[in-house]
Amino acid sequence: MDAYTPDAWGAPFTAIAGSAAALTGLLFVAISINLERILKVEGLVSRAFEVLLLLVAVLSLATILLMPGQPLGSVAAEVLTVGVGMVIALASIQVRAPRRAMGLTLVNFSMRVVFDQLGPVLLIAAGISLFLQNGGGLYLVVPAMIAAMIAAMVGAWVLLVEILR
Repeated sequence: MDAYTPDAWGAPFTAIAGSAAALTGLLFVAISINLERILKVEGLVSRAFEVLLLLVAVLSLATILLMPGQPLGSVAAEVLTVGVGMVIALASIQVRAPRRAMGLTLVNFSMRVVFDQLGPVLLIAAGISLFLQNGGGLYLVVPAMIAAMIAAMVGAWVLLVEILR
């Protein structure tokens, strides 16, 4: 298995797709448990969408990467497209986030932005690396997806537990 042979990466992407699907289901449970409160607090609906976006992007990309026989250029384009799309979508949510209304300090909000954007930025680096066939390739995709899932889990924790404080 090397960083530039997508067909050899079926097992990791299968595990990631399954994990992302399970986490997406748990997110819907968290939202349904606290739906009334999420709808009342300004900014929490967009936070829920942000978490959903992270998980659906990971699930979608892992599933796409499981398609056998894809040329490396196609894989690179898919990874890069998802990474850029996530950065743009998350940034548009975060720019409009009512930080003060949610009671977030600048440091807390900055940490949220950095951790949410880490996975997508790593995907962009992975996509470029795949195009160049140098610098890590698919070995960057897995940590990018893990980073996105961890950021999503933190967001889901906020929606499930922290809003009750």
